[in-house]
Amino acid sequence: MSSLPDAVQVGDWRVEPELDVIARDGRAIKVEPRAMRVLSCLIARAGHVVSVEELLEQAWPDVVVGPDSVYQAVGLLRRTFGDDRHHPLYIEHVPRKGYRLVAPVGTPVGSLDTANVAAVNGGAPDGTARHDPTAQDASVARAPGAPPARPGNRVAWAVLAVAVVTLGLAYFLIRNAVRAPPAGTVPAPTADRRAPPTASVPPSIAVMPFLDMSEKQDLGYFADGLAEELIDQLSRGSELRVPARTSSFYFKGKTATVPQIAGALNVDNLLEGSVRRSGNRVRVTAQLIRADSGFHLWSQTYDRELKEVFTVEDEIALAVTQRLQVKLSADHASTGMPGTAEAHSMLMQCHFFLRRNTPPDADKAVACFRQLIRLAPQDAPAWAGYADALLRLPNKKELSIAELRNGAAAARQAAEHALTLDPALAAAHAILSSADRLLDRDWSAAGAELRAALASDPNDPATLLSAANLARDLGQFDRAAELCERAREHDPLNFQPYARLGIIYLYQGKLPEAEAAVRRRIDLAPEGIGAHTQLVDVLLARGQPQAALEAAEQEPDEEMRLVGLALAYHALGRHDRSDASLAELRRKWGSRFPTELAEIYAYRGETERALAALDAASVAGDPAVNSIRVDSYFKPLETDRRYRALLQRLNLAQSAALF
Repeated sequence: MSSLPDAVQVGDWRVEPELDVIARDGRAIKVEPRAMRVLSCLIARAGHVVSVEELLEQAWPDVVVGPDSVYQAVGLLRRTFGDDRHHPLYIEHVPRKGYRLVAPVGTPVGSLDTANVAAVNGGAPDGTARHDPTAQDASVARAPGAPPARPGNRVAWAVLAVAVVTLGLAYFLIRNAVRAPPAGTVPAPTADRRAPPTASVPPSIAVMPFLDMSEKQDLGYFADGLAEELIDQLSRGSELRVPARTSSFYFKGKTATVPQIAGALNVDNLLEGSVRRSGNRVRVTAQLIRADSGFHLWSQTYDRELKEVFTVEDEIALAVTQRLQVKLSADHASTGMPGTAEAHSMLMQCHFFLRRNTPPDADKAVACFRQLIRLAPQDAPAWAGYADALLRLPNKKELSIAELRNGAAAARQAAEHALTLDPALAAAHAILSSADRLLDRDWSAAGAELRAALASDPNDPATLLSAANLARDLGQFDRAAELCERAREHDPLNFQPYARLGIIYLYQGKLPEAEAAVRRRIDLAPEGIGAHTQLVDVLLARGQPQAALEAAEQEPDEEMRLVGLALAYHALGRHDRSDASLAELRRKWGSRFPTELAEIYAYRGETERALAALDAASVAGDPAVNSIRVDSYFKPLETDRRYRALLQRLNLAQSAALF
């Protein structure tokens, strides 16, 4: 990073990077150091786009952290500046490219009065206002006889949660692709639905992301993995109701109180924690908090050698279930967990790379899993994770449809090998289902694999959503909606169930319900790829073209924004603008997204071009063409014999119930 002056004027604010302070109107605010590093990098490149990868390298050198760290830092800076992400005066988000400082930069006048410096984040290292789970590191003693706590299975669950997300999300519908929601927002539940636990209603708990309090901030992968394995063990091995990872991790880096989090997740208790490394020792702190009162029901600090730290998982799980008076099954721990601490740690790192939404990390995930299966060649979940990474790689790197199919073929081989090691492994069955759809359009085989996955883990939200996708694409709307509702019950802040319900309701003509579902999707993930374009679909169906245009303009993804603009401009009679948007879409992405082109042609009444684009999509193997039977834009084609023949070729003309 190029050096900056001691003080810089950024818009209305005086910035002093060395002091981690910004000031305006006589008020000075202390900024979290990592956020100041991000700001300094943006100042040094003022007016130019700085990628997330560059910001990670500058603010977190030699530390393994994910893009979430950048999102949190930018969210913190925006809140400090009072900036609006929709109409930014300071930091602009450039979709798929990075961030740009748009405020004027100059030389400040005068000096800074530091007599009254406020901490912008209330002392929490990640900008949150909720209780810091590290506060009791020094004071929490291990009481004699106090139960240690916490389990350690993450492989089967974590691989499944990651692998099956690919199944329904990675490529089938680009409009529903996953992007992490921005930091700094908390969903407001319409009502607090929590009820006190009774003999018939088991208690509930949300496991929050553990904080990495290490000096180098290099244990992010371990902190996330620890929380995920606790979610897995408590949900699988006890009667506790535990929201899935997507919902709990929704609050990572956000400002929220314990009651707000508990209300949004509909739980009675929260489990928070932190990890800190010093040399070869790791300190893990965990505490159980009662949501309605904020009282601590239990807390404990564990000091372990690095090679022994994974035993802490079982100890925490046991302590939590004992305190909440529920039973923990004898086989709760280490289902399919690698046999060594080295392999266990590597598994966490592999999944950490897998979740980071950048092309370089897609390559890192594949390389990491290759190293893991060399280290633990008999570990079935490692092979399933490798399959998942292979399946995701082409989509994350925006490769061609042919390369996507090659990735699916390689993923199929890895998943089949995983099943030779563990025939009941849900993650491997889920990946095979994805391959059956992508490569063969064999809906019966795909359904059989999903049934096997659900038999192993009937409540996994990602598997439920994948099953909902398949049921929907085959026209089984009631079953698809039921599966979405089950996924939403276990993962209440995941936007994906709402995205899928929006598609179902739109095709059925339930337009108010469709709009409500899509707007809830946007509430939960306003920067998600395709969210605003899905709203365009609904608003056009409701006869609101001007509102549809405004929605299209808010779409952060350029490809999907062009789709929405081409549709909305046509509805408004602005055919020249529709043609221009369509031409740009064809020039930049036509070969990757022929089904989206067909949607536009069909909406514009260009039947011949729509059918030609669908034929091209079918021949190329575009995954999106598998969903045309329930795409509302193609309803006008349903009486055309050529369209019906296409459905026959896609094995979509008729289908038996699969679930």
